[in-house]
Amino acid sequence: MKKLFIGAIALSLAAAACKKTNGDDFLDKTDTGTIDREKTFADSALTMQFLNGVYRQLSFVYFLDNGLFGGGLWGYSDITDDSEMRWSGNVAQTAQAYNSATFSTGADFARIRADHWTNPYTCIRRVNIFLASIDKGPLSEGRKTLAKAEARFLRAYYYFHLLRTHGGIPLIGDRLYDLTDDFNLPRASFEECVAYIIKEMDEVAAILPLEQIGPEYGRPTRGAAMAVKAKTLFLAASPLFNGQNLGETAAQKAVLGYPSFDNERWKKAADALKAVMDLGIYELVEDNVTRPGNGFYTTFIQRKNKEQIFLIMQANNKFVELYQLPTSRAGNTYSFPTQQLVDAFPMANGKMINEAGSGYNEAKPYEGRDPRFYLSILYNGAPWLLRTSNKKEPVWLYQFAPQDGLNTNANSTRTGYLWRKMMDENAGGNYGVDANRCLPAIRYAEILLNYAEAMNEYGGAGSEVYNAVEMIRKRAGLNPYQLTAGLSKEAMRDVIRNERRVELAMEEGHRFFDLLRWKELDKKAAGDMYGMRMIKVNETTFTPERFVFETRTFRSPQMYFMPIPQQEINRAQALIQNPGW
Repeated sequence: MKKLFIGAIALSLAAAACKKTNGDDFLDKTDTGTIDREKTFADSALTMQFLNGVYRQLSFVYFLDNGLFGGGLWGYSDITDDSEMRWSGNVAQTAQAYNSATFSTGADFARIRADHWTNPYTCIRRVNIFLASIDKGPLSEGRKTLAKAEARFLRAYYYFHLLRTHGGIPLIGDRLYDLTDDFNLPRASFEECVAYIIKEMDEVAAILPLEQIGPEYGRPTRGAAMAVKAKTLFLAASPLFNGQNLGETAAQKAVLGYPSFDNERWKKAADALKAVMDLGIYELVEDNVTRPGNGFYTTFIQRKNKEQIFLIMQANNKFVELYQLPTSRAGNTYSFPTQQLVDAFPMANGKMINEAGSGYNEAKPYEGRDPRFYLSILYNGAPWLLRTSNKKEPVWLYQFAPQDGLNTNANSTRTGYLWRKMMDENAGGNYGVDANRCLPAIRYAEILLNYAEAMNEYGGAGSEVYNAVEMIRKRAGLNPYQLTAGLSKEAMRDVIRNERRVELAMEEGHRFFDLLRWKELDKKAAGDMYGMRMIKVNETTFTPERFVFETRTFRSPQMYFMPIPQQEINRAQALIQNPGW
């Protein structure tokens, strides 16, 4: 631990300032180079550049390997029953180690440990340097106040992620530890961490603006702070932390959740979520006129819309297309959806595929599905822009298809599917337009689904629950979008969980953290994983055949929480390890 916090002092402020990797206005400032702290905070531009650097690591909420977009793209999804990572590269090795339950606290786990322990704490220290130094600089008092609130938001956001991956963690407050300090700080309890994050977000929400405009767009807002507070309470109310504690000792139980269930935690979460909704500035992007579900599509290719609450900023780019499209579209695929995820998408009439009256045809499994299916998944024969013809042509993923067929080459799909979500349909991997796109960290659809779940768990399937879920289904283009009246709490729970799966697929690790907080990882992230082998009969006919592409292993309780790096345990005797490590 001492190395973790103190070793960062030895880094140059160039590293601390994190040279920009994005082209966003507020990150696109003068490069600081290698400079000292006094020089940095005596200059207003360098001061803000230092703060901007703290944003760099935010992409860890999407990637198992921060900094290698392709290598770690959608990494959290690939360690659930939603998708599979391509068998190449260091990050694929990390995902494979997780899926085979062979990773450890040692060197073979170094990449994921760096992203989800070392990097967050490094950024927390950078925030503390910023807070300790900014008052000495030339920024106006008003700008200093906003910048401090922004920095505290980022620090609490990093703590939120550490909390959901590790349980309670050391809280260092504003203190800066020096090389001579004797650092041996224990992990704070889960309850203390929740209280700290909430307090920080409450205080910065009172300072941050409702909207960031112009070159400041992408910085946190009041709504973003309120949303992180709500997400923290939502996490704390969920089964894994609220009465189903996995701790094996009293000390472990204190850091891994609450000792007993309290239904009022769901009410606190619901109230915080409703406060975000009541701001009246967020709404779903809805357009079922252009085509059913078109609003769902445009949400992800617009840099700014009313659904986005907090974003991971990016310059105009094609990296999503590059790392999701196949060879025929100049892509370099890294991740492949599973048959389990495909089966979760309902039909266009809102019924599940195994439900009476759905109209599902096993021989033609891709006909008549939820519009979100066509906007999230590339299946055999799905259309996509081809550079040579400059028009949309079928993507052939059937077994033995040249270029893109199932297991045809190293870039080919391993499951019979490719991701389509977030891609601009007017682009290929290296041709067409650059999307004016950022990555959503928090969007309004998540807030609605969180609210529906919290209210249902607290008091059952009331009108508020129905309204929130049906707003999502209506925007999706389902017809009819209404749910069956009179659903029980348990039946509505199943509906909400499935809606979360299809609406939030691939985003911000939602499936992984949902299964974690529901205490379902051991059931869903283990066992046989299925794909679809399409066998060509003739030019227009294919026979679908489900197959097992991988059998995964899950160790419980170990794999519910990431381990504290063993070298940190060795250095700080006050730290306790998570169960099973």
